[in-house]
Amino acid sequence: MIPRCQEMPMKRSRATVYSGVERRCGKDRRKRKSLFLCQLPGKGKRKSSRRAADRRRIVLFDRYPRSLFIGTVTVLVLSLMDALLTLVLLSEGARELNPVMLYYLGHGPTVFLLVKYGLTVSSLFIVVVSYDTLIHRYRISSTILPLFATLFGGVILWEFYLLSII
Repeated sequence: MIPRCQEMPMKRSRATVYSGVERRCGKDRRKRKSLFLCQLPGKGKRKSSRRAADRRRIVLFDRYPRSLFIGTVTVLVLSLMDALLTLVLLSEGARELNPVMLYYLGHGPTVFLLVKYGLTVSSLFIVVVSYDTLIHRYRISSTILPLFATLFGGVILWEFYLLSII
């Protein structure tokens, strides 16, 4: 049997316009911790910020747009292709012109791949986490991943061209 709630008069404040009787009872659902499985992708419901104040700060969501996922995976794959083609070109006698990547190439190809992929993943993480803020405040988030993909695609085309003339 469900206990019946006691009706208690609400405290009046400047923000409260309603002067009726408080009818809520039981535990506050917002204070309950959610299970780990409920936090997995696709299980949550929050897709965007509801308040203007939330749009001015970084807020994590339960669900993100499918286009963001596709753009992120595309940039990750293109970054990995770029790194592998760079290693192939270096084995054919080419030189790395980027001084940062040249430094990591001196530590071996595994370190080079990890650093290159890690830099890409960290920059994509920042874009994904700040997606809602970027799209509402600066209106650039919807174009930033296609821009990254286009740049990586251009670099990969250039590397294929270099492989064809070696």
